[in-house]
Amino acid sequence: MKTKKEKAQIILELKELLENYSTIILISLLKLKGEEQKIFKDSIKKEGGVFKVFKKTLIKKAIPNFPLDLELEEFKQPFGMLFFKDNLQIFKKLLEFSKNFQINIIKGVLGNRILTKEEILEIGELPSIEVLRSKLIYSLKNPFQKLCFTLKNPFIKLNMVVSNIKKFEISN
Repeated sequence: MKTKKEKAQIILELKELLENYSTIILISLLKLKGEEQKIFKDSIKKEGGVFKVFKKTLIKKAIPNFPLDLELEEFKQPFGMLFFKDNLQIFKKLLEFSKNFQINIIKGVLGNRILTKEEILEIGELPSIEVLRSKLIYSLKNPFQKLCFTLKNPFIKLNMVVSNIKKFEISN
């Protein structure tokens, strides 16, 4: 049993995590083995996130206006909290771990928005920012290329007709 001083320290740590990180994802610990949890925690730490387990009573004391109702049925199981700044790589790691291990994502909070498991996995499937930028550049550049080709095409055809006429005149 923790002392009041230790609990106060945990509450302070939780408040500090909430101030420093904009995204929270709650993950069930039921089917997650100890070694898998360690691998997950280390992998998240490399990406700049923090994975911690807190008691619900301490969460309620630290965050009285927590956006999720911790009394719902889905929170009756033990869960961990994943804290991170808006980092697409962590969403990708969650997707990867949900496929490889038995990680069960419960819900998430992104700013003021509550995310479902499906939305979190959907964000994980998004391509990287570089790929999105290249697709945007292609979509902006493609109509101009088509326009240039369309404007240039009659001159190309005219040039072919003139050259064919020259060849015909030379052969006669």
